[in-house]
Amino acid sequence: MKLEEIEASSIDAFGGRREVVLMTIASEFAFERLFDVFLHSLYNITFTRPDGPMGQMKSVDRSQGSFTKTSTILDGLTLGVDVLFLDADQVFFRNPLPYILAREADILVSGDCHNHGDATPMERFPPINNNIGFVYFRPTAMVTRAIYNWALWLRNIALTGNKPWDQSTFAPAVEWVSSDVSVRHLSMSMLHPDLFPYYCMGPCGCDLRRVPYFHNGRLPRRPVGGDCEADLVREWYNYHVPCGGDMNEKANRMQDYADMYVRVVGPINSRSAPMTVLV
Repeated sequence: MKLEEIEASSIDAFGGRREVVLMTIASEFAFERLFDVFLHSLYNITFTRPDGPMGQMKSVDRSQGSFTKTSTILDGLTLGVDVLFLDADQVFFRNPLPYILAREADILVSGDCHNHGDATPMERFPPINNNIGFVYFRPTAMVTRAIYNWALWLRNIALTGNKPWDQSTFAPAVEWVSSDVSVRHLSMSMLHPDLFPYYCMGPCGCDLRRVPYFHNGRLPRRPVGGDCEADLVREWYNYHVPCGGDMNEKANRMQDYADMYVRVVGPINSRSAPMTVLV
């Protein structure tokens, strides 16, 4: 297994200093080209330090099964750093950190096509599916407790002989803690799906234009042999393909969306917001 990390220190939208670690775990043998496409896109949008070079990127080899998603996230949180955990089956077009650091919620996660706010911290997620292929955590005591609770849920499921699935247990595990301590001590929010789309929604993501608040959005189709609408693609930070077939199909689809973004919008990272990076 491969643990990939990018580290940086930045100023958030409220003037606070934030230490951030971007993490992903993948089997290099299972993913191969998919992992290469993912890392290349991440490199394209990654912040630069004041002296110009990229923030540190490093790989840590682990024996297969040594780390699960929950234990890796806990590693970062217990070190006192913000954690952005990313599945490797996605490509990036804009640096998402300026957007994320302008939000106050302790936990941010991507979710299905639905019109909801993501700027106000909430006690629970909207009542729709979330996707933990893109999830952000602040290193607070209650966030750490919630992730420990998530890991405990997975352990208990495994002890019953059933398959422990991190995706289906994430929201109920963290909401079990948040409902007990209130939004003041543990808050969460679901990212705007038109900005952070994934293939399970549809081939052109999510369209929330003229959609009433707290209603499901539209799922535009992609013309055969054509591209998604420029006004939609222009706002994307990434495109995630968890429902994109096997690893080779995912890698091809990721590259296809990266190429489409360049055709429709322009160079990758050209629409990233400025970001103050300290180290």
